[in-house]
Amino acid sequence: MCPNELLKTMLDEEFLIIQAWVNEILTLREKTIDIARQSQSTMNGTISQLYKGSRTNGMSDQRPVVLLNSGYQLLDYIFNGGLRQIVEQANVLEQGQGEDRQGRSINIYLQKMHVITHEAQRQGTRVYRVNIDFRNAFNATLQAALCHLINMFHIPDADLLEQIYDSVAVRLASNDAESATITFDTSVAQGSITSPQLFNIFIHALLPMLTATGQNLGISNGLKIGKNQEDSSQDADYGYQFNDIDFIDDITIFADTPEGMQTLIDAVQVFKAQHAM
Repeated sequence: MCPNELLKTMLDEEFLIIQAWVNEILTLREKTIDIARQSQSTMNGTISQLYKGSRTNGMSDQRPVVLLNSGYQLLDYIFNGGLRQIVEQANVLEQGQGEDRQGRSINIYLQKMHVITHEAQRQGTRVYRVNIDFRNAFNATLQAALCHLINMFHIPDADLLEQIYDSVAVRLASNDAESATITFDTSVAQGSITSPQLFNIFIHALLPMLTATGQNLGISNGLKIGKNQEDSSQDADYGYQFNDIDFIDDITIFADTPEGMQTLIDAVQVFKAQHAM
């Protein structure tokens, strides 16, 4: 029952109370403090259905959105700020990976698509392109796989993230005692500011696989663009010899042969099978 406006306009004395609560979660977990027991109501979200706009009027036209406790969101802001800084400084993500990253907007993604299309036409070269959009991607993210990746990348506070996800539950509106409590072992928390960054880390398991497959087997867009545009030798350093561009769960893969494209699609299928998407 603490609206966001109260957090923005709180007095110094009220701020100290919130600060003590956040610090307790961030530090005392090392003393086996059970966050779920301490803050069960804080981790509880309310599911609200938003109509996406379609002619079928079926359940598939409804997008579930989780409204989270404002105190939990405050904790999320703190966690996400540190997570973003760590991920960027350690170069955890692929350079071409976009969304929720400074200086990597959708415009860059679209510009790369334009360059590929323009240069293929100019050079008279055929480039095969497949767009991949994982269905219900955020909800299909396996939490166990996500936590494994965060530990593998040695990201601090991984234990805090695991405890938070063990504690998160949702109820349908009106979120009262008569509503059933729902917990999940898949999905990043809907409505949480950390979810785009966490999904970036999750999908990162796929992107280096595509890059490595391309480098090992010579699968790329095949276009001659870059520093040595006039050099047609095999040793030319072409700056656009990549095979994928990525924006959250929207991935576009490129190949210069049908066989190369099928190899990349097979790599995507392997990722889906390994991570239960």
